[in-house]
Amino acid sequence: MILWGVASGSHDAAISVFEDDKLVFATDAERFSRVKNDKEIPENLLNYVRDNYGEPDKVYYYENPKVKASRRVFSKQDKEYKIKNPKYSDIYDFIYTSHHLSHASYGYYTSPFDECLVLVIDAIGEYETLTLWKTNRIDDHKDEKCYELEKIDKWIYPKSLGLMYSAFTKLAGWKPNQEEYIMMAASSIKKENLFLTGVFRKIWNENFNFHRGISIDYAAHNTDDIPASAQSLYEELFKQIIRQVYDKIENNGNLVFCGGCALNVKANQFLKIFDNVYIPTNPGDGGSSIGCVLSRLKKKISPSPYLGLEIEGKYPIDEIVKELKDTGLVGVAKGKAEFGPRALGNRSIFASPLMKDVKDKLNDIKGREFFRPFGAMILKEDLNQYYEKGINSPYMNSVFHSKEITKKLYPDILHLDGTTRLQIIDEESNLRSLMNIWKNETGCPMLINTSLNVKGQPLANVRDDVKDINLKVL
Repeated sequence: MILWGVASGSHDAAISVFEDDKLVFATDAERFSRVKNDKEIPENLLNYVRDNYGEPDKVYYYENPKVKASRRVFSKQDKEYKIKNPKYSDIYDFIYTSHHLSHASYGYYTSPFDECLVLVIDAIGEYETLTLWKTNRIDDHKDEKCYELEKIDKWIYPKSLGLMYSAFTKLAGWKPNQEEYIMMAASSIKKENLFLTGVFRKIWNENFNFHRGISIDYAAHNTDDIPASAQSLYEELFKQIIRQVYDKIENNGNLVFCGGCALNVKANQFLKIFDNVYIPTNPGDGGSSIGCVLSRLKKKISPSPYLGLEIEGKYPIDEIVKELKDTGLVGVAKGKAEFGPRALGNRSIFASPLMKDVKDKLNDIKGREFFRPFGAMILKEDLNQYYEKGINSPYMNSVFHSKEITKKLYPDILHLDGTTRLQIIDEESNLRSLMNIWKNETGCPMLINTSLNVKGQPLANVRDDVKDINLKVL
């Protein structure tokens, strides 16, 4: 039986394909359409899925358009109740799942935990903006150990941490629902403006509806102060939330975190109060294309991010190391494309931390602002020597504070605030082999890893997507 999962209609559309209960393909729509944050499934992606996996027996959808239509009337986004059916609903019958259940199911059923709490925070689903779930054992599920999710807490629109952050993103001059990550990076440029943070806090405490956007009198500050103050308030509120969640932990310290807010890697560092934390590779709406199917299957699957279009051939480990030693920079397009917003080795630009001014050279190649940070890979066994304690971060889920040795030896690997967004390499893989060889030949325990694209474009899907980039691509 072929099952499809679809997320679309708002931003970051995606599709997943299951053969019975096995996930065989998942991709963000933008990889095929080449439109950043594309909100719909393009025809070339639909045709690719049909040609390679056949027509679906069932198609699941990541939210309920009927409930969403009622919320749009309630929020005065629409004057009349009008259901916006998913694209291709004239071809397929879509089976709806609630927005936050799709998030929670994707997180939980790809996690390593049986028992845990699942926290979902985003801008808005149908009505919910935050939900907390616990796991319950199903005793009569085909003689297997199986768990389902039970919602135990929630926030309802308009109270929303995600809407607040998006409103500040727009206020600072960036695109909401697209460029929050840029504002997060910019929050390290200047010190926090305490007065402005107080203004923002007052607005939050007055239960302001951020969905409608905000305007501020700039007499006492300028827009450059917005990122640091917005991030500071976000982190303040986030720490309050996770402390309340921590108090609900029963018999274990396991937490799964999902939703668009799980992409705020600066705030995710505070999750280290939990014993074990899991954030999936695509925690935003795209991942819910998988979650809406798993909410029905109730079955654990692999967390692997390598689910997209495949560029065949052997992973070029030796060639990567040689090019890095010769020039310090190399692009890689090999294997299955990563699912989600992070380059995790198969559509990556690697750079040597030993190269002088490597950060400036990468920013020049990618056409990015000077303050944008780059991720880095490190073997798990080397982590504690170079960074302070943090959460497990196999998919670049969190920043880590550097130790003095890192600041001294590899300054270009650090963001303005002295942190690095890390991809921790633990299991046997091409990347572990690459890191072992690189470390043995150079003595350097890390490689810079950033996305194979230029500013404003999606990650590469095929080689031709970056044919004009000023970089050798293996």
